[in-house]
Amino acid sequence: MKKNIMILFTIILIIFVFSLNSAAESNYNWEQLIKNTKIQLETNKSDIVLNYTLAVAYANTGEITKCYNIIDVFGSSVSRKDFNTAVSPYLADWQDYKNMNNLLLLNYAAFKKIINKDYKNAISMFKYIAQIDPDNIWTLNHIAAALVEIKEYEQAIKYANQALSKQGNEYSHLIKGYVYYEQGNYVKTIFEAARARNLVKELADDEYQNFLE
Repeated sequence: MKKNIMILFTIILIIFVFSLNSAAESNYNWEQLIKNTKIQLETNKSDIVLNYTLAVAYANTGEITKCYNIIDVFGSSVSRKDFNTAVSPYLADWQDYKNMNNLLLLNYAAFKKIINKDYKNAISMFKYIAQIDPDNIWTLNHIAAALVEIKEYEQAIKYANQALSKQGNEYSHLIKGYVYYEQGNYVKTIFEAARARNLVKELADDEYQNFLE
């Protein structure tokens, strides 16, 4: 009887773990895009579009630190004008993004809005992406992060929780911790920060370090 219970428990555990792993899978092969883009960057390290592509791919695989590191380079060595000039041709033929199903170009457009601080339109685009790529939890987190930028804190918590309901991840907890810090709820801040501590340390960003001190 004991052996049967252990077997049943093991089966349930395997199903549970598999469901968590599969929940975060996107309809787009971002991992392959990362590999291909890295190869291209070996011969053209300063290419704006290639670096942007790599950042977008990292953002869709949960490698937030790597994504932020690339974005930081944009801020320090590439002007917003040069960035827009390089990326805009890929989106030039768009009349209405809601008629599109190309996840790469949709992400190009959404993150372009983020970089240009057009957060409301970025949120609309990410919500559309979430509809056609529902198993990618990172899109939900990108919505939450953009909502933080416009101080829609309760909605940000909602989307971060949606991501967590699909799969545990530190980025959702980081977003929640930052929201609670902004709201003055320091008990919840500490709780969420502890659950995102590895990511916070990796990012080492003053914006997020504040609520750990």
